[in-house]
Amino acid sequence: MSEGILQPTEQPQEQIRFIDHPVFSDGFRVFFPLAALSALGLILFWGLSLSGLISIEASLSPLALHRYDMIFGFLVAAMAGFLTTAVPSWSKTSPVAGWELFGLGLLWLAGRFAFWGSDWVPVWLAFSLHFAFLIALAIRILPPLWTAKMRHLIWPVILLAIAQGISVVGYVSDGIVINAQWVLSFDTGLAMAEGAFAIMVLTALAPISTVIVNHALDQRDDGVKFIPRPPFRRAAMLCLGLYTLARMGQASDGLQGWLALAASCSVLNILQDWHMKGALGTSFSKSLYLVYWFLAVGLALQGLSLLELVPVEALVAGRHMLFIGGFSLATLMVLIIAGTRHTGRSLAPYPLFIASILTLVMACVARSVLPLVLPDIDWMMLAWICFALSFAFYLRQITPWILAENVND
Repeated sequence: MSEGILQPTEQPQEQIRFIDHPVFSDGFRVFFPLAALSALGLILFWGLSLSGLISIEASLSPLALHRYDMIFGFLVAAMAGFLTTAVPSWSKTSPVAGWELFGLGLLWLAGRFAFWGSDWVPVWLAFSLHFAFLIALAIRILPPLWTAKMRHLIWPVILLAIAQGISVVGYVSDGIVINAQWVLSFDTGLAMAEGAFAIMVLTALAPISTVIVNHALDQRDDGVKFIPRPPFRRAAMLCLGLYTLARMGQASDGLQGWLALAASCSVLNILQDWHMKGALGTSFSKSLYLVYWFLAVGLALQGLSLLELVPVEALVAGRHMLFIGGFSLATLMVLIIAGTRHTGRSLAPYPLFIASILTLVMACVARSVLPLVLPDIDWMMLAWICFALSFAFYLRQITPWILAENVND
């Protein structure tokens, strides 16, 4: 798996030029734009659908399909770009490039087109292509990842693959019957996927935050360094795992509520390491800091709602805060930071990137906070327009860099 890609000895010159284009030199060059395009297109479609402006016919609720689409379309594409770029670097193995990268991108696209062409493509085939992409990605990156220091990323990748398998089986059948009270359904797979991605975010943000916060601390003269303590992160992942298991097992609302609050507190506990003078001195460090707050408050809203201490609407608000402010903002920051660094540019506050961050924060507030404060106003349209604008700004900035050779700022 770690050997270089073998090219045929004789190929038409046009084919050589095609596969040697810079876009096929690194995983982020293919999957970061695909992730951003997915975020832009999917939020526009599902915003129109869930607002009642267009209708779709499906055996599952549009909301369930929306959750599946955003996780296994948008978020998984971003994860693929991050892993196919970072893992070869961490493990000092050959990059995922050339025909191998082209094949992974084509498999992802085939799954997405099959999903949206369900009137012509059997449902089992569409979901099987999605599952096949995750399996192909895992086969490619897990062996070198095992040799790297970040091997703990293996588990959320495996959990995501299992979660998608459960979702696929739950969609095409009546689910996996465990006992009379417990059936692994489509929603069970989605709950597992959300928990796996929360663990992925906490794991991936640790090295990224270390670089970004230490860059902010360079303004100090005393040489102090930011070193996040692993026990804090592990405690948060444990609490998130327990909350996810409770959701999957359809535990009582009371148990789920207390576990959600425990997970919220454990995420806030991570921020003890951030409270250093100058740590929030850049727009990037502020944004990453905000991710943890969105994760914590989103979990707290869910917990308080499940315990019936706040209105039931807080449960929906909390889950949207977790997805938009936690998962999506963390993903956007990875797309910005990794895309900037791996194209050879310095981490400067480019105006379009700042606009992208601010509009995504506004989308989170409009979808999760404002409905609780001003419930008589329909904030959904503002939320999905801001979400779409965020990734449109990102694409406008990053696309010329993706298509060109690296520079050295």
